[in-house]
Amino acid sequence: MKKLKHLPIVIISAYILYALGFNLMGLGFTPVTLQEVQFKSDDSLALGRDKSLLEGDSVEFVARITAPPRVSPANSQNKIMLRGTTSFTCYAQDTSNGLFGGIVIRQSNQNSAIGLDAMDTGQIIRVKGIIQEFGATSGNNFGNCLTQLALDVSGPITPIGGITKRPVPKSVSITDFAVGDYPNGGSINYIQGEKYEGMYVEIRNVTTAAGIGNRQPFSIIDSDGNRMYMRDFSNWFSTSPSGDTLRPWTAPAIGTFVNYIRGVVINANNEGAFGSQLPYVIVPIYPNDLDLGNAPPILSAPIRAPGVPTPPDSVSITVTASDPGLSVSTIANMNVYWRFNGGAYSNKQMAQLGTSNLYNAKMPPAALGTLVEYFIRAEDNLGGIKLLPSDTLKSKLFYKVRENDSMSVQDVQYCPNNGGRSAYEGYDVRGLEGVVTADTSDIPGINFTSSAGNQTSPRRVYIQNGQGIYSGIWLAGGPTDALRKGDRVRVKGTVEENFSVTRLNITTPSNIVVLSTGNTQPTPEILSTAQLPNSTQDGEIAVEQWESVFIRFNTPITINCINAGVGIACTTSEPLQDTTFRRNFGEILVADGSNINSRIELQDGNHTFTNNWDGTQNPPQPGYTLLTKNDIISYTEGILYFAFSNYKLTPRKNPDFGTVTPVGISENNSLVNSYALLQNYPNPFNPSTVINYNIPVSGDVSLKVYDMIGREVKTLVNGFISNGSYSVNFDGSNLSSGIYFYKLEAVGKTGEKFVSTKRMVLVK
Repeated sequence: MKKLKHLPIVIISAYILYALGFNLMGLGFTPVTLQEVQFKSDDSLALGRDKSLLEGDSVEFVARITAPPRVSPANSQNKIMLRGTTSFTCYAQDTSNGLFGGIVIRQSNQNSAIGLDAMDTGQIIRVKGIIQEFGATSGNNFGNCLTQLALDVSGPITPIGGITKRPVPKSVSITDFAVGDYPNGGSINYIQGEKYEGMYVEIRNVTTAAGIGNRQPFSIIDSDGNRMYMRDFSNWFSTSPSGDTLRPWTAPAIGTFVNYIRGVVINANNEGAFGSQLPYVIVPIYPNDLDLGNAPPILSAPIRAPGVPTPPDSVSITVTASDPGLSVSTIANMNVYWRFNGGAYSNKQMAQLGTSNLYNAKMPPAALGTLVEYFIRAEDNLGGIKLLPSDTLKSKLFYKVRENDSMSVQDVQYCPNNGGRSAYEGYDVRGLEGVVTADTSDIPGINFTSSAGNQTSPRRVYIQNGQGIYSGIWLAGGPTDALRKGDRVRVKGTVEENFSVTRLNITTPSNIVVLSTGNTQPTPEILSTAQLPNSTQDGEIAVEQWESVFIRFNTPITINCINAGVGIACTTSEPLQDTTFRRNFGEILVADGSNINSRIELQDGNHTFTNNWDGTQNPPQPGYTLLTKNDIISYTEGILYFAFSNYKLTPRKNPDFGTVTPVGISENNSLVNSYALLQNYPNPFNPSTVINYNIPVSGDVSLKVYDMIGREVKTLVNGFISNGSYSVNFDGSNLSSGIYFYKLEAVGKTGEKFVSTKRMVLVK
């Protein structure tokens, strides 16, 4: 009995440790790699499920410190470097420098006995702790959270070997983390971004832009307008609290060129003006992680007079110019460059108008029909150079010399470069004629609010002048509401670029003359999906020339993605509604025999085909068709639109769709990373429907059908099956119309259990 006298104390101690989350089995901590901690499949990330599979586990791993809590303990520089008044924070990375190899290590107190604050940059350590998700919502698998290791407070960190250098930064681009001006438009790239969470990266050749308050003092944008925010978590880059900062520092002026910015990528969680919608941010650590160039001049608001030049006109060009943080007098040279019909460039110094920030010069007259291309070049006294347009290899300002301001749709839409903008943007034109191909009953516009925020799209009217390139244009403004499909009209208005779409804004009813009604629609332009590839960048001539034109995919197309994200990404293969973690803008990717994806937009049209973007069609309401992956549509037609970085075909009403043929998914034993029970298709059904499900781990599986009062009516699956994707047919011929439920239960090899139930409707 003497040997057992301490047993109660041992049991109590064990219980306390267990309650605190420590694993007492074996050595207590499972040896893992950082890749095992961080890895998530693309399918999971596409749904916004970025939480670690080891969340809550007690683990042990080896890593290299990228940024320690203190500046450099090895050099007796013990000031706090990573912000925190009562805790210590450290960034660490897998020693192999592979993807999914970064993590945040956090000590909730500042107990130096743990040893974290004694570690320095480049130190390789063995560390134990519990995997947590900072900013996560309990009880679900969704993310927008930051994976971190909460340190084991019962034992010190073990250094391994001497201090080396921090890892070489991974070269990345902003689009690895967000596409577009997120969250003002665009989407988070979870699939790529999560691979770099906690890792040291480098982004080159971008420009500074506005931030959001103190914690995100500036953002960086690339030449295509994609945006990412900088986070001030290092005290080298903080302005408050003043007692903790390591140096006086202010954010660079907007427009400053960034040679490179290096830092650790974190998910910003719920911080900032955009709450949980703020995406991945970059945290520079040391002063040499940010290398700035000179802030170049800013050029804006170019004005051409006259707006529609004729042969006798000397064309006046006026532009607004300033130099960030400096006075207007620091602009040393301002020139306009021009050429006629693709010839050699001439240039002229632009004169400053008094003491204002306006500069002006005149270009010489040109013959009727001449294509005049021009751009502006500004240089300040420090050698900073700015061009307008900013990329003159992609686009230039231009016009054609005309007899007067009366022109065709083709004249307004024509663009000789990849800029995609009209020569007459901002100017009034008249005489455009065409037949209305879509009215406000076809594209009535939307105003939709979900947990992810608002989605809006304007009502739109289109006219088309015959067939061929540049033959269609969007008519905007209240007076256009009265137009109906088949009207032939002559219009006058102001040429605008509305988020990169050329349109004619008409504010006065008298500027619309209806010449005739009931006209035959123009024959749709027959194109393949390869001619409208989803990968097309804004303004590329090959696709831009079809903007606002009535187009038809005349051969069967297959739906390859039921929810297409901004850019080229596929968000999910399931017809799921819009959420913060999975933006659904009602867009799908389809391909014909070319196997090249094109984009169809389902939101704006007035039809009953949907991918459940608004969450009201699961199951589909009577009269609606819920599209899903692998469905085949015999043909599709509509108007080509552009929004949020993508060209997309917009069907108007139901006749724009051919026959939809559902295609079931056969057994597929490729790698499946998560359980899933998908919505049956079709639904409602008569008398049969297909149910698809995914099993990531081989085990016992049952799939059963129940009626409204819970009675089992059919067992579809019951037994051991291997991992994979499966499809099963359910025939309800012997059942009456009504609501039924199907339930999937699965038990994996380690005993984990998955249960999911969905509703289906039998209509006879």
